[in-house]
Amino acid sequence: MDGHNADMKRLLRALGWFFLAISTSAFAQGDLAEHPDQPFLWKIEGKELKKTSYLFGTIHLGGGKLANLHPAAESAFQQCEVLATEIPCDTPTQMKMALQLMRKDQKTLSESIGKDRLKLVEAELKAIQPQLDLTPFEPMKTWVLAVTLPMLKSQLAGEEAMDATLWNRATKMEKSTSSIETADSQLALFEQFDESEQLALLDETLRTMKKDRDAQRDSSQEMVDAYLSGDLQAIKKEIDKSIEEMRQGPNKELGERFYRQLLTERDASMAKSIAKKLSQAPEKSHFFAAGAAHFAGETSIISHLEALGYKVTRIKK
Repeated sequence: MDGHNADMKRLLRALGWFFLAISTSAFAQGDLAEHPDQPFLWKIEGKELKKTSYLFGTIHLGGGKLANLHPAAESAFQQCEVLATEIPCDTPTQMKMALQLMRKDQKTLSESIGKDRLKLVEAELKAIQPQLDLTPFEPMKTWVLAVTLPMLKSQLAGEEAMDATLWNRATKMEKSTSSIETADSQLALFEQFDESEQLALLDETLRTMKKDRDAQRDSSQEMVDAYLSGDLQAIKKEIDKSIEEMRQGPNKELGERFYRQLLTERDASMAKSIAKKLSQAPEKSHFFAAGAAHFAGETSIISHLEALGYKVTRIKK
């Protein structure tokens, strides 16, 4: 029982950050550990702005070189007055989100997914950690399992998301904190799917994870490598690869709708939110932290901000 309770605590902590989705001291400028080769960092200038603000691309995994900001990103973070992450990273928000991940249909997760899927899920869980089973997930919605499984190995290691660390540092440094989106708006992306669509998302997750495992491929590590390189095209390539994987499966239409809403539509709404915050406080330096994928491609946050009249310039050193 104690083991399951410990697993549940670790899982809830992981789920709290999976949207976004490394200790605070590990991010310090004086740390001698390695850091990404180039930062996903852009400066925002122009229009009514009286100070330079910044866009910073994060990755929702942790550990190793990810635990340290590139010096250029560290410098930008140090000088900013306002930090805005995708969603609030405070404890009350995370607790509220955790409650919203729970099922309301009086079923357990295993009852909902059925025996055949259960066997496939348990096989993936055992591959991640031999002691792990579905017990911590039983009260949760099907889509939660679908989106969490690919990142679970890293998250169960207790590695904190970049967004959370930045938020904690900003709080200790008495910087203002805010969010680009709300927790409810991110949850709504998944809550729109009915149970049959959630099961289809889970099927896609299981299919691609097994395919990767059989090919001895680690998609998460490939994304980490792309992030560490600082190559925006490498990030886009990994995203395109994920989209293509879904197109090759039996749920092509659902997959395309999911990625369109996850990236394309959110990029537009996030850019509007960023522009609003800039116009409301043009005298302050803002540091906007969001997943690096939102800064890649023709419909990225950057493209939308440029269309709104801002000058956005990449900083690589």
